[in-house]
Amino acid sequence: MAGTATSNIRSAFVAETTPGTIPTSPAFTTSHALLRMKAVPVTIEGRSQVSGGARMGHGVSGIDVTGELSATPLVYGVYDTLIATLLQGAWASNVLKDGKATATVAVEYRVPAGAGGTNTFLRFRGVEAVGGTLMLQAREAAMLSMNLIGRGSEDAATAALSGATYTDPTEFDALSSGDDVGAITFGSYTLDCMESAEIAFTYEGRDPQPKIASNDLCGVTRGDFLPVITARVYVESNFAAIYNAARERHAAFAVTIQLGSVTGEKYTLEFPACHFGSTEIDLSGANAMQTVIINPGYSAADACVLKMTRAVA
Repeated sequence: MAGTATSNIRSAFVAETTPGTIPTSPAFTTSHALLRMKAVPVTIEGRSQVSGGARMGHGVSGIDVTGELSATPLVYGVYDTLIATLLQGAWASNVLKDGKATATVAVEYRVPAGAGGTNTFLRFRGVEAVGGTLMLQAREAAMLSMNLIGRGSEDAATAALSGATYTDPTEFDALSSGDDVGAITFGSYTLDCMESAEIAFTYEGRDPQPKIASNDLCGVTRGDFLPVITARVYVESNFAAIYNAARERHAAFAVTIQLGSVTGEKYTLEFPACHFGSTEIDLSGANAMQTVIINPGYSAADACVLKMTRAVA
């Protein structure tokens, strides 16, 4: 028997109603990309004078459940449930705002035990994204990545969950960083041509909460949402206005980024209250570039740092 190819592994997820508990008769959605989960036991080893200091005794003090969605092309609608866990919110009327709610998914792998072998299921509970990046780079696909933490995991099993169903994504086309990127605005500032834009969905203090009497986590700290936008802009006629604004106190401005070119299959990301963090001129390459760092803040009027809208016309 030959070993299993990663391309033969089915990766699926389902939203949890109770964090850390796989729903009854779960309706899984399969994923184009693997959610690379792992459950690593934290072992305890004993040493003894009886053995001259060699190991004697063994135990397990917990199981660390972590994972990632490594940089993968963004496909409309496919990762919306995971994005909700990242922003700690819920989609309402196609709008998602960052919050402090606990949103989690259960992740399941179906792994053939060797080529043509018996299917074995690996399951991870209470999984949420605790950080991520959306990268727009000229001439490339829009790329999404996420860091994941889970509350617990199940032993490997050969039996499928009772009543489980699996639905494949209906969207396949990756969003590009070309025509699929609509208007990008930085308040009233006029933008020159942009080579790239990266949104880092960064949290401070969003950490696992271990507990006694269980290998599972108690939960994950909600943390502070401190996203950073980094843009690489060609030095053209408008560069000085942004360059100078970053060097003095300035009024907050909104940053909006539109993704998608198909009616009803577009996203709008809006950061209502932003300030320039810094700018610098990069002369290391053939093109003079301005690196612009933007720090989004909390908007009391919008009650959020980020408002994401889907199904935009």
